[in-house]
Amino acid sequence: MIVVIAAATIGLLLIGVGIYGLIRGPGTSADPADPSETSAPGSTDPGRGPDALPTVKGSADPVDYAREIAQALFTWDTASGVDRSDYLQVLADEAAPAGEEGNGLVADLGNYFPTQEQWRQLLGYETRQQLTIDSAEVPGSWAQILEDASGQLAEGTVAVTIRGERHRSGVWNREDASSSHEVAFTVFVLCPPDADRCHLLRLSGLGTPLE
Repeated sequence: MIVVIAAATIGLLLIGVGIYGLIRGPGTSADPADPSETSAPGSTDPGRGPDALPTVKGSADPVDYAREIAQALFTWDTASGVDRSDYLQVLADEAAPAGEEGNGLVADLGNYFPTQEQWRQLLGYETRQQLTIDSAEVPGSWAQILEDASGQLAEGTVAVTIRGERHRSGVWNREDASSSHEVAFTVFVLCPPDADRCHLLRLSGLGTPLE
């Protein structure tokens, strides 16, 4: 049986091991419309309308699932005809069904996306973003964190640290523009032994992954 935990439990635990960013999110929203920061080149055209939305197929393997979450988190196109809230909802729908960490997850997601005002600015540059993942693995510190938790975390809770490059591309002064930046963060997922897929619990602050 899944051990149901309150949001405060995982929050206090992770503050104790120095991951305050898990609670407060990345600290700042995605970058505003800056000529040098127009969004991301991708290998495929994401399309327009609902077809532009990323999908999470789901997996019972925590690393595979975290990779899917990371891709969905960093894939958006302001000119797709799909609003910021629709992209965000794709990730919110992955929340653990029992509600563990649900409110905190929504806050985490909001900090990974441009604000609505920034989204409108980025639309003027036809900005889009994607992620190239270099590595995805359970951090070395996770075993000790689980031991210190003394059973307070739900069975099947796993941390997966993602490292990669965020790519943005768009149009500036009628010319194509692009930029890439390294990113690192940790995805906290719930993969109960008796379940057929994992679910999303929380996200660390961007740039403050578990090591």
